[in-house]
Amino acid sequence: MKDEFLVIEKTLMEGNKRFMSNKLKLKDFSEKRRKDLKENGQRPMAVVVSCSDSRVPPEIIFDLGLGEIFTVRNAGNIVDSNTIGNVEFAVNHLGAKYVLVMGHEKCGAVEAALEGVSNNEKLKGFIEPLENVVANALENNKKCTRKEIIDIIEDKNVEASANKLLESENLRQLKRKDEIEIVKAKYFHETGEVKILR
Repeated sequence: MKDEFLVIEKTLMEGNKRFMSNKLKLKDFSEKRRKDLKENGQRPMAVVVSCSDSRVPPEIIFDLGLGEIFTVRNAGNIVDSNTIGNVEFAVNHLGAKYVLVMGHEKCGAVEAALEGVSNNEKLKGFIEPLENVVANALENNKKCTRKEIIDIIEDKNVEASANKLLESENLRQLKRKDEIEIVKAKYFHETGEVKILR
């Protein structure tokens, strides 16, 4: 990973440590700061693709303020064409070079998808893309408990979402040239920790 990406990752992880220890920095939400962002535009250091779960707000769990990260959120952190378009916009027009795809434990979208597939139902709506992830996890982990299966699906879903971003020719070329980095992570509710998934 390039030094530039390592610096961004370190910034995010240090902010997460402050969040975990309840020692958040004072943020500048002043009229002056808002005016500066309006007049000079935003230059977020990273794009965070995450679940829309109300317990997992990226700006807070990374202890960041206005204009520091570009967030793309939907239930289950599922990457679709709209998500890809948002990420392309952030990297091509706003200068963000670090893309973090972040899932979390106890994901309701994952649990709903698991319930549907377990009952031999065809998944519909926003959880439809999870069908193959769930089916593969069930097929390959038959001796696992329900909790273990959910953990596996959550991690595999993050991996699938990161891979889906690379279906974009634009993002694939930028990644190939080391102009962007795509990283996978998972958030844990009780501790507040974000773990990078390597």
